[in-house]
Amino acid sequence: KFKRLLLADDYDSILEIAREQVDNGAHALDISTAVTERGDEVEQMRQVVRKLVVSGIDVPLVIDSTEPEVMQAALEAAPGRCLLNSTHLEGGRKKADQVFALAKKFNAAVLLLTIDEQGMAKTVDRKLEVARRLYQIAVDEHGLSPSALVYDALTFTLATGDAEFAQSGIETIEGIRAIKRELPGVFTSLGVSNVSFGLGPNARPVLNSVFLYHCIQAGLDMAIVNPAHITPYAEIPADERQLAEDLIFNRRPDALQRYIEYFASAEHQPIDQARSNPLEGKTTEERLQYRILHRYKEGVEADIDEIIARQDFPTKHESAVYILNQALLPAMKEVGDRFGAGELILPFVLQSAEVMKKAVSHLENYLEKKEGVSKGLVVLATVYGDVHDIGKNLVKTILSNNGYDVIDLGKQVPAETIIQTAVERKADAIGLSALLVSTSKQMPLIVNELYRRALNLPVLIGGAAINRRFGRRILYTESGDPYPAGVFYCKDAFEGLDTMDRLMDASRREDLLHQIEREAAFEMGRTDAPHTRTAGKARPTVAPASLIPRVDQWGSRVVRKMPLEMVFQYLFKNELFRLSWGAKNAHGEEWERLQAEFEERLSRMQREALRSDWLQPQAVYGYWPVQADGDDLILYDPKTLSQAQPDELLRFSFPRQPEGERLCLADYFAGIDTGKVDVVALQVVTVGQNATERFDALQQAGDYSEAYFFHGLAVQTAEATAEYLHRHIRRELGLPEGQGKRYSWGYPAIPDLEDHRLVFNLLPAEKELGMSLTPAYQLVPEQSTAAIIVHHPQARYFSIGESRVEQLMKA
Repeated sequence: KFKRLLLADDYDSILEIAREQVDNGAHALDISTAVTERGDEVEQMRQVVRKLVVSGIDVPLVIDSTEPEVMQAALEAAPGRCLLNSTHLEGGRKKADQVFALAKKFNAAVLLLTIDEQGMAKTVDRKLEVARRLYQIAVDEHGLSPSALVYDALTFTLATGDAEFAQSGIETIEGIRAIKRELPGVFTSLGVSNVSFGLGPNARPVLNSVFLYHCIQAGLDMAIVNPAHITPYAEIPADERQLAEDLIFNRRPDALQRYIEYFASAEHQPIDQARSNPLEGKTTEERLQYRILHRYKEGVEADIDEIIARQDFPTKHESAVYILNQALLPAMKEVGDRFGAGELILPFVLQSAEVMKKAVSHLENYLEKKEGVSKGLVVLATVYGDVHDIGKNLVKTILSNNGYDVIDLGKQVPAETIIQTAVERKADAIGLSALLVSTSKQMPLIVNELYRRALNLPVLIGGAAINRRFGRRILYTESGDPYPAGVFYCKDAFEGLDTMDRLMDASRREDLLHQIEREAAFEMGRTDAPHTRTAGKARPTVAPASLIPRVDQWGSRVVRKMPLEMVFQYLFKNELFRLSWGAKNAHGEEWERLQAEFEERLSRMQREALRSDWLQPQAVYGYWPVQADGDDLILYDPKTLSQAQPDELLRFSFPRQPEGERLCLADYFAGIDTGKVDVVALQVVTVGQNATERFDALQQAGDYSEAYFFHGLAVQTAEATAEYLHRHIRRELGLPEGQGKRYSWGYPAIPDLEDHRLVFNLLPAEKELGMSLTPAYQLVPEQSTAAIIVHHPQARYFSIGESRVEQLMKA
């Protein structure tokens, strides 16, 4: 079956086989992709390994190939530690040397067969002789640890009656014992079922189980078996154990004949080989729900066809509606409930969504396009000027997989386009997303325009920049009246789903509207502390720096390519795992498990990124002479420094804390009244447009979970690139460890993104890196950052205060 799936490139079904093996108790998976019908063993091995790793198969992989290049491809694609299967000395040591070199380079273990130029070792002495020779090459010459060696002492079938092999069971058991005794630290493995090859299907499980037991007693560490065909030694009837042991230990000349006759008798019933199947005993509807909850794509289409074939309803369309409402949607609701309860992290939700998408796509073959099938139509958009859309994409996925039709207008969508599309398509609601404070101003603009046109369309809003208070405030229009259709803040995709369900239910809609109107009225009664901006020349609250760094050359520099390997060293894994990859609420054992899974995933993705061009760290940066003037930082033309009054290139106007220490970023630079000229560094970094294109391609292909993981890695790699360049700048300025803070626009100390335009006026990010700015001054590509580096030894991170942010949100 595995071969057929390989030939069909059906990697989803291959994944199901792997999961079945793991569910049945396998501790490792042996992968072989060599088929005579194809010549692409290397690529198929790479694809299978990637699929297993991406889909969360977390057991070690055994790379089963005779070709070193295939082994290398697998090792490059697989995280963690692999086992190479297998190596021997039948053709001399040339290939063994190649395999040991790979094992040393990739920290792999190696499965060693006791075979040399004389053939397979059949006796204890010969098995030990070959094992010692392999040990000497691997450990003494290649530097492998003894624990990296796994010896297969070989076994032969006892089913032929050939006198030459009558003792082979004993020789194998004692061979295992000798290898473990004479070569401390090594491990042993065995293809157990070889001992019963040629016997009838009823007879093999008992012999395999008894032989496995005695091999373990001799020191066997791991066994190649079908776990569904192994019965614990103590559960095998005594008479059957006796028959098997007579054969294994060659206790009587008729042992084989007696064993065969016993299991061939009509009265004998074979040992129950069935293993617990999580789908066993479930109805077809329950099987569908299980597959969605546990992220199994295989079988969903067959389950749907089975329900349709039952003809429980007059038409296939009615059966399909029943499946959607009674099996699929409840399953996704449970996924959402588990996510809300913290039992599932977002990547697992997305994998369930992929299963749901496959089920719904198949179900559409039976659904007639007529009124009542869809739960409603939602127009989604990221607002004008905003390039961030991963949150909006999650909402689309969840709504689409729960019965809603969704028109996704994408990102940077003008207000008129959103409104016009909603009207023309007779939408039931509009969903708006924004990441930043500045772009969130588009939301009240749209609400006011809907009100002005008397359009009764509920508006759902969400995104990192906004909160529930903001949603309550913008319910009130410029006229002072509440928007009658409602504005609903949704903290995540599942709250968006719940809000839509309540809006589409006439019995619950009015209560929801009354609820938000009460909350908004209460919110509008609250007062805000006014934000004050210092006029003119404010008194600095920070003492001047005692030493101003010198620079060799003023102006900008271009870094067209940074070493990705070095950049990866500056990844902040905790932020990647907890924030970008969704494990922020995981603790204890759950966190330890996720951390281990994420470490393996990160290792695999990093290796793939190093081989591809998905992530291309690059940057522009530079130094300029500056002086502070109150809250402003003036940047001068370096060519005019010899003048009594240098020419001003531009100035940044930074906000000041309204209370407390009343800090402002300009305070960390020499003032215009000191007569000293200070220095500032600016930087812009990106990982390139390819990252955005890969993310979009994964989304289009419906590979939501992989897109989510990749997006997170790309964003965090941009941050790592910024840190890598930041450290380089500190070295050029001669700053000691810990001195020289990096501030990015959009964060607490400098929240206004408009300054990005000033940075781009100085640094050739557009010309040299192909970057651009949105109308809301966001960086494109999204996986980019801009920052100012402050050398002052007392510089620290601070916030302007909530009142400043709220003022921008209300503007």
